[in-house]
Amino acid sequence: MGSWFAELLERQGFTVLRSDLGTALTPQAMTVQCDVVVVSVPIAETLKVIREIGPLLPESALLMDLTSVKKAPLEAMLAHSTAQVVGLHPLLGPEAGFNSGGRVVVCPGRGESGLAWITRVLQGSALTPLYLDAEEHDRMMGLIQGANHFSTLALALTVNRSGFEAHTLTQYATETFRERLERIRFMMEQPVELFGSLLMDNPAAVEFSEEYLEGARRLLEVCRSKDKQAFANLFTSLRETFAAGKECGEGRR
Repeated sequence: MGSWFAELLERQGFTVLRSDLGTALTPQAMTVQCDVVVVSVPIAETLKVIREIGPLLPESALLMDLTSVKKAPLEAMLAHSTAQVVGLHPLLGPEAGFNSGGRVVVCPGRGESGLAWITRVLQGSALTPLYLDAEEHDRMMGLIQGANHFSTLALALTVNRSGFEAHTLTQYATETFRERLERIRFMMEQPVELFGSLLMDNPAAVEFSEEYLEGARRLLEVCRSKDKQAFANLFTSLRETFAAGKECGEGRR
C-alpha cells in the first residue's frame, strides 16, 4: 500500500522519497527532508516507527499512516509529534490501480490544512474520502475485517477437516460457494502476518469474532432441534436488518 500511495502522489506531480528495509535512505533521514510523511509498515511495527520519526517533524509538516487499525497509531502520532496528523485506511488493495473510484477512510487528528490537502489529493485521484473517528473506525473494522476474516478461516478449517479435496469441491460447487473457495485461496496467498494482525491487533476483531461464534451456536441449536418456526423467526429478523440499502445480487443460490 505504501508503494501504491507513493505512485498515486507521483502521478499528481509530487516528489516522493521512499525508505524501506532495503534502501540506503533511513526513515529518519527521509523524514527531515519531507513536508508530508506517510507510515506504511506492518501493523506490529507502526507504533515503533512513529515514535522514532514523529519528533523530527515540525508543526507545519503532515504525518499520516495507512494501517487498517487507526486508534493506536493516531494517538501515537499525536503524542510523539507536533506536526499535523491524519490517519488513512484505503478500503481497497494495491491491485485496484488508480482512478478506480475507491474509498479511503480519513481519521482527522490535528490540523485543518493537512486534512484539506489530503482531501484534495484523494479526490484528485477519483477516490472518495470517508471521515470517521478513529475509535469508531476500529470498532467497525472489527466486524468488517475481523469477524469476516475469522469466518473465512473457520470455513477453510471446515474444508480442511471435511475429507474432501478442495479442487473436487470447486468442481461441484455452486457459484456462490466457488466464490467462497476462491476467497480462501486468495487469503492463503497473502502474508500470514497480515491476517494475524487484523485478527489480533484490533481488540474489536476478537469481540466481533466472539459475537460470530455466539450467532453460529444459536443457529446450530435451531437447526439441530429442527424447530422450523424458530428458524423462520430468526430469518425474518435478519431479513428486516438487511432490507434497507440492499446492494447484493439477487436470485443466486
